Amino acid sequence: MARTLFSGIARGYDGPAQALSLFQYRRWHRFLLGKLALAQPALVLDMASGTGALAAELAGRRDVRVVAADITLPMLRQSIHRAAAKGVRFDLVECTAEAAPFRDQAFDAVLFTYLLRYVSDVPATIRELARLARPGGTMLSLEFAVPQGPAYALWRLYTDVLLPLGGALRSPAWRRVGSFLGPSIRNFYRSWPEERLLELWRESGFLNVSAQRLSMGGAIVTWGTKVR
Repeated sequence: MARTLFSGIARGYDGPAQALSLFQYRRWHRFLLGKLALAQPALVLDMASGTGALAAELAGRRDVRVVAADITLPMLRQSIHRAAAKGVRFDLVECTAEAAPFRDQAFDAVLFTYLLRYVSDVPATIRELARLARPGGTMLSLEFAVPQGPAYALWRLYTDVLLPLGGALRSPAWRRVGSFLGPSIRNFYRSWPEERLLELWRESGFLNVSAQRLSMGGAIVTWGTKVR
C-alpha cells in the first residue's frame, strides 16, 4: 500500500505535504527532534524516512551518522536532492520496517514517522524497531492522530472534505492520498488506541515512554528509552 500510494507523489512531495498539513509538518519535526538527545558520535536510523526531511536535519549535526530507510524507492531518490541542497550526507537503504536488514542494537536512536498504519503486524514492527536500538538509546515516532473533544468535528471536516479537495487540486495521485488519510487514521486508532500503543512500547523494552499531542491533537509524538 505505502509503495503504491507514495511512489506517485514522490517528486515535489514536500511543498504539498506542508500545505496539506496546514503548515504544521515542520513544526512537528522540530518537536520530535527536540526530544532527541544524542551522545557523540551517534548512529541514527530514520525508518520510513520518505524524502529525508528528518535525516537531513540530523545529518547536519556534528558527529551524527544517519541511515535513512524506506520501502518506497522514489521517495528515497528525492532525499538525495534534499541532502545535496543542504550539503549533508546520509546512507540510503530500501527495506521494510518489518524486516530491517540491520544487526541487533546497532543504533543509538531509532526514529519512524507515519509508519504503523501501513504495516501488517503492528506489535511485530515495534519489536523489530526496538531490536535495533541499543540499551540506553532512544526510540521516537511521529504519527497522525485523531483529536478528541470539540476539535474532532473540525478534524473530520478537514479530513473528509477539505483534504481530499486540496489533494484533487494538486493531482490525481494527491487526490488518492487526500481521500485515503482520514479513514486510514480513524481505522488505525480504532484498532490501536493510544494507550495500547504506549503499552506495546513498554512491552518491547522501553522505559519512561511519553507521548505529546500537537496541533489540537492531530499529531502525536512518542518517545522512550531502551532498557533491555
